[in-house]
Amino acid sequence: MYLGAIAHPSIGVRIPEILLAGILRAFKRCRVAGGLELSFGRETAPQRVIESPPGRYDITQGHTGTSISRYMTMSSSSASAMEVPVEIEADHLIVVGSAAKAVKRISGVHEESRINQHELERSLAYNKEEIDEALSTNAVNAFTTDTSDLINLDVDKWDDDAIARRFNRMFPPSERRRLRARYLGKRLTFAAERGKRYSHRLSENEMMRLALKFRESIRINRELYDHIKRRMRRPFGFEISLDETRELTREVETVFYLSEWRASGAHVDFLAPNIGFLKRRDYSGDLGKLRDRVSRHATIARKFGALLSIHSGSGTSPYSGKGRGTYTALLRGTGGELKYKISGVYMELLFEILASYPAGSSERSLYDAIFDAVHDYVRKDLERGGSLSSPLLRRQLQRYDRAAKVGAEARRSPRAEFFRFNSFLALNLRDAAGRRMYREQLVKLYREGAELRRRIDNEVERLTVRLIRGLHFENNVDKLVGRQLG
Repeated sequence: MYLGAIAHPSIGVRIPEILLAGILRAFKRCRVAGGLELSFGRETAPQRVIESPPGRYDITQGHTGTSISRYMTMSSSSASAMEVPVEIEADHLIVVGSAAKAVKRISGVHEESRINQHELERSLAYNKEEIDEALSTNAVNAFTTDTSDLINLDVDKWDDDAIARRFNRMFPPSERRRLRARYLGKRLTFAAERGKRYSHRLSENEMMRLALKFRESIRINRELYDHIKRRMRRPFGFEISLDETRELTREVETVFYLSEWRASGAHVDFLAPNIGFLKRRDYSGDLGKLRDRVSRHATIARKFGALLSIHSGSGTSPYSGKGRGTYTALLRGTGGELKYKISGVYMELLFEILASYPAGSSERSLYDAIFDAVHDYVRKDLERGGSLSSPLLRRQLQRYDRAAKVGAEARRSPRAEFFRFNSFLALNLRDAAGRRMYREQLVKLYREGAELRRRIDNEVERLTVRLIRGLHFENNVDKLVGRQLG
């Protein structure tokens, strides 16, 4: 079902055959209506891509081996069987030059190259194909777009004269008049928590900079939105992600983006600014500053009928949340009105469970084979300067290799950095027959091993309950029912 702008968790089901049971049990136990999703730009792909021969697409594309139609229909049928209300989301429709570039962002590698016209057209066509496959399932309820690569970061380097020249060249007279009338001489004020008020008054130069910076991002976002709206023909959730930029999102940028989005006539339920979270890392910054930053963005978003969506929600381990005090800072900053996304941490949990079994067991043997295969692939990719190659990955692998030589406890550790950020490769590695052998073996081991299945289901449920209770999502179905009755 379409949940709308209510507080809820949204969880990536990378291997739905293994993860759905525990996640849905937690939702039911805590009386939660939550989201189930996969990243369209990285984790999932159209059925034709998943079924294609090895090597036709980069290994990063649809790297879970789970197609769009597969995860959506499985999620829908499983939730229905357990009588759990869920919103099935097409997450991170990323307009980007390549899937590899999108994947490298996860570890913090931001490549400077701008998307060219050919890459833009190709990416748009691919995203629209993904949307169409999602709609064909009749299960999708919400969409998140990411046009971060179209944000023009060069604008921040231009002097005032260059800004004025480019603004006059890029925007026709009618658009320039509209922008000046909307922003100049006006103070935009937003009421916040405990009587606080935030306000913004844009100078002409700042307005021109923001218009130039976000012009293409907003335009392409709207093209994707219109494609969905033409084909959906029923209410749907829409979220805009600005999270995967290199820098923090400034409050004035949130103001401008949402103001222009509303002026275009489109709706938005959630906005995901960059609030300083790193993927798969506990938050280590100042919690007071985080709370204040989040409060400002949340206040602005509410003015436009939206809530904040918090991305990069996984921490340093499956048991750390996002670090001590982080959930509290988010709750205080948003008043508890937020959406929170996690995905990769569930695979980290799965590998930690398998690694805990004794040497020689079927569980540990499969884990060791997966670890070695990922290690081998990463090493060879670095040697050939492949799609994942980066100085950061090279340092991570060297750090692991040195530690493994001198300490047995470091060998095949599921918390080795290179493995945590690249274990996804295992699900898309193929054998000579084209089978995703490790993914298939994981599912087989789960289905045939009653003890392992109970353990995984229980640990997945516990992880999900910790998230739900930590962010006070429990009993949100009452809000949903109340809204429907109202």
